[in-house]
Amino acid sequence: MLYWQKALRWGWICIFCLAVLVALPARSLAHAYIVAATPAANEQLMEAPKTIRIEFNENIQSTFYALTLVNQTGHEILLHDVRIDATNPHVLEGNVPNRLANGTYVIKWKAVSSDGHPVEGTIPFQIGQSSDNGALSDSERNGYVPKFDMIIIRGLFYIGLSLFLSLLWFQLFIDLPLGAWRFSTRDKVLYWAAYSLTVLATLLSLPLQITVEANVSWLQALEGAFVKKMLFHTAFGVAWMIQCVLLFLLFVVGYAAMFGKRERHSKRWAIVSFVLGTSILFVKAWTGHAAASSHPLVARVMDFLHLFSASVWVGCLVIIAAILPFGIPGTEKSKYWEAVRRFSRWATGLVAILMMTGIYAALQQVPTFDALFQTIYGKVLLGKVLLLVVMLMFAAVNWISERKQKSVLGATVWSEFGLGIGAMLLAAMLTNLPPAAASPGPFTQTKEAGSYQVTLHITPNVLGTNQFQIKIKNAKGRAVQDIEQVTVTLTPKDIDMGETTFQAFKVASGVYQAKETISMAGWWNVHVHILTTSLQSVDATFACYVGSQ
Repeated sequence: MLYWQKALRWGWICIFCLAVLVALPARSLAHAYIVAATPAANEQLMEAPKTIRIEFNENIQSTFYALTLVNQTGHEILLHDVRIDATNPHVLEGNVPNRLANGTYVIKWKAVSSDGHPVEGTIPFQIGQSSDNGALSDSERNGYVPKFDMIIIRGLFYIGLSLFLSLLWFQLFIDLPLGAWRFSTRDKVLYWAAYSLTVLATLLSLPLQITVEANVSWLQALEGAFVKKMLFHTAFGVAWMIQCVLLFLLFVVGYAAMFGKRERHSKRWAIVSFVLGTSILFVKAWTGHAAASSHPLVARVMDFLHLFSASVWVGCLVIIAAILPFGIPGTEKSKYWEAVRRFSRWATGLVAILMMTGIYAALQQVPTFDALFQTIYGKVLLGKVLLLVVMLMFAAVNWISERKQKSVLGATVWSEFGLGIGAMLLAAMLTNLPPAAASPGPFTQTKEAGSYQVTLHITPNVLGTNQFQIKIKNAKGRAVQDIEQVTVTLTPKDIDMGETTFQAFKVASGVYQAKETISMAGWWNVHVHILTTSLQSVDATFACYVGSQ
């Protein structure tokens, strides 16, 4: 096939992938956030509440939650019967023990999202009239940020499974022997080293997750009560037990594949090993951000394909550099280049899958272009993309070397592998960081409204109190003077919660500001209605994505 024909074929594949991405479901916010609360943030009550009730946008896990009340002197008031609502697992509630005195209070809450990530925050409210020593503050919400132990353990898991799957992939689909089908000594060493690394990381992941969800030390995480809660009352615990069963089966099957006396039986056991290893990766994809998606099955499949393609691509580089040259006699170097050529074809497809699924994940988790630069998630994602670009550069160098067939690939392959390991460590961070959708950054947009230009600026553009600024200019770019009134109406796009209307007040020529609470994260329609002194109406509607923290 000619080069231009290959380029045309891959061009059509890319167009198809982009079309599929456009048709995929709209983004979702991973990590739970509050939809409604009783009392609401900064609400002033005339009577003490009997129940504290917080409703989230998704189901929250039935363990490791907390709900307490703190008065204006800092004294903690324990609530009775703190629970997840049996009829609505979105709701965390608790009963107030005694009649509360007038003053300011803060609700302190903690919950674990359906994707296994803990979130916590505060909700201030007031009973009776305001007092000098009881000033209300803004509500808060904080998510878990991965620490060193999380990055290392998750990174070891991805590296171990990558080496394991790539070894089997290379043996089954790339390095096709003409004689007996068998594993070399180097193959066996790498197989069991990768298996051991995967087992170690899997075993450590259980107490690690307990430290994250229960907010306890590693020593406390080994206590039976915490382990029991994690194993039998969380999605992570179920996935962990499935992974352990698969790892045990993998040991039995791997032993048969490595030491089986019959060639055809060894190959069959190797195929079963590959299926079991792939299943472990699929179970891993069942947890994480994908679990909180509005279409979790699609998100989980895309997450699995992303992990699988990256694992096989990166792991096969080790096989090419450390095993393949030693398994082929010097007089048969043509077989080496044939294997490298076959890998190049497979790698092209794997990279295409990696890019398609990566774009899907970015569209799900990064709502705006600014969020790439203003959030930790966005910055880590940019770092991962940069490493991928450099990897592709080294891959191009290796492809040129493969065409020339001068010397065995070495330094450039190891460099490509090292960058891949870096990308895996960043991936381990991304799976536990609050997504960029949680904090998209300030919103600024300009709309044409007849002969006027209306600019809306919302900051910080998150759930809670926000400042709205409206700038109004004429066609010549000058501030409009003859404004009688500016009214803003907020309407959620995803849920029917009614409208919130408020007035913005003049702070400068053609500039109007107001402070107002946005009650939930997600997409909002912001309608700005301007009335001039001549009673002319000017209207502009903006679609704004609001973060949760």
